[in-house]
Amino acid sequence: MSFYSLENIVKDEVGVLQTLSYNDRYVDNKYYHNKIGLSKLAKFKEPLYIQADLLDGEPNVLRDSHRWDLGSPKGYRMVCSPKYNSTLSKLSLPKHSFYNAEIDLNKKTQKYSVLHFIQKYLQDIDYEKSQFAETFLLKSSGVTSRLCEIGEIKSEKHYHQLNKKLVEDMKYLQPKKIYFRPEINYDVWGLRGQIIISERAKRQIEKDQITGVEMINLKDTEMFKDLEVIFSNPDYGK
Repeated sequence: MSFYSLENIVKDEVGVLQTLSYNDRYVDNKYYHNKIGLSKLAKFKEPLYIQADLLDGEPNVLRDSHRWDLGSPKGYRMVCSPKYNSTLSKLSLPKHSFYNAEIDLNKKTQKYSVLHFIQKYLQDIDYEKSQFAETFLLKSSGVTSRLCEIGEIKSEKHYHQLNKKLVEDMKYLQPKKIYFRPEINYDVWGLRGQIIISERAKRQIEKDQITGVEMINLKDTEMFKDLEVIFSNPDYGK
C-alpha cells in the first residue's frame, strides 16, 4: 500500500495561491501558535481569524486549502473549505477537532474551518516489528550511521533515552520501518512535522476534486524515500 505526503501547491491553472496569516485586526501573531499545539485540542468561542495575503498581478481566488504561514499554529493543522471539511470527515482521523474559521480576502469574509489533530506516531507503533536507523544530523538527508535491528528499540521511552545520547554525537534516530498496532487505522497522520495520508484518502481527495493540495508518494520524497509503513489492522483501507 502506498502512502503520500500531503502538501499545499504553489500554483495551479488559475494562478499562484495566496498564503494565509493571522488576522491582526483580532489577534496577535502568537495567539494561534500558543493555542493550537501538539499535545491537546483547543476550545474557541470565536472563529479563527485568518487573512489571505494579496498577490499583485494574480487572481486572488480562494481554493479548498491554503498554506498558513505567519502566526500559524505549531500543531498538525489543515485549513479547509466546507467542501474539504466534508471530504476529510469521511476518513479515519486521529483525535481531532474542526475549528470554525473566517478568511478575509479583499474585505470579504469566507467561512472555512481548520482541522487540528493530535497524533504521535511513537505512541502508536509496535516496537517489536518497527525499525530505526542512527542518522547524522548535519550530513545530507538520510545518511545512515547504523541500521538498528528490527525490535532493537523496545519502547517510546527507550527511543527517547537512546535519541538523547545520540544527539551528543550529532546523530538522531530516524524511522525506517513503522509498524502500527492493530487498533490504529488512520487515513491522516503526522510524522516529523509532515502530514501523511493513505491511498484511500488520496482517492477521496481526488474524487471530490479538492483544490490547493498535492499528494507526493513517500517513495518520491527525500525525507521518506526509504521508509516502510505497515498498518496491521485487517480492516485498514476498507
